[in-house]
Amino acid sequence: MYGLSINRSRFALTALALGCLAVVAAPAGAATIVTFADPAPDGSTPLFELNGPTLVGGWSGTGLELLTPGTPAPDYSDVTFVISPLTVNALGRAAAGAVFFFDALTNPILTITFSEAQLNAPFGFGATEFAAMHDVVFSGPIIPTPLTDESFSFSFANQMPTPGGFTSTAAFTSSAVPEPATLALMAFGAMGLIRRRLR
Repeated sequence: MYGLSINRSRFALTALALGCLAVVAAPAGAATIVTFADPAPDGSTPLFELNGPTLVGGWSGTGLELLTPGTPAPDYSDVTFVISPLTVNALGRAAAGAVFFFDALTNPILTITFSEAQLNAPFGFGATEFAAMHDVVFSGPIIPTPLTDESFSFSFANQMPTPGGFTSTAAFTSSAVPEPATLALMAFGAMGLIRRRLR
């Protein structure tokens, strides 16, 4: 009877190990990391301005709630952010830059760097967005584990023409895939806990 119990435990542990390996080996899909809805009630409080070739952006008011479904961090209220000023060429491409997010006490919580981004038109009616998918890196206290395939986009709304371009409000979303090594560590950690429990 005792031998049968040990065999069941070994079988359960082996099945768990194979299951963990299958999860790690399976291609992981991208998940939303952080996102926010447009905090501006209308176009009178824009988040972005394109003036000639220069795009600037940020939010220093209240009401921006940063949702963090892809991190273990809580959601944050009254977040502010600033994007480094960018030069946009005639094709809508912008070179390297960064987006910095701060909590209500102005503590840095997230930094997103990128080597290239794209300002997609049409302006006015239709979808306009500012998106980055090249060499994007998320870092900061709310990103505890390495990620791959990071990307983000701002979806513009409430565009108002100006002599030099336009102003706009925006919503934000970002996505990434957890690194396979991180998934493996999590799976093997869970396997170790179950093994300890079976003893």
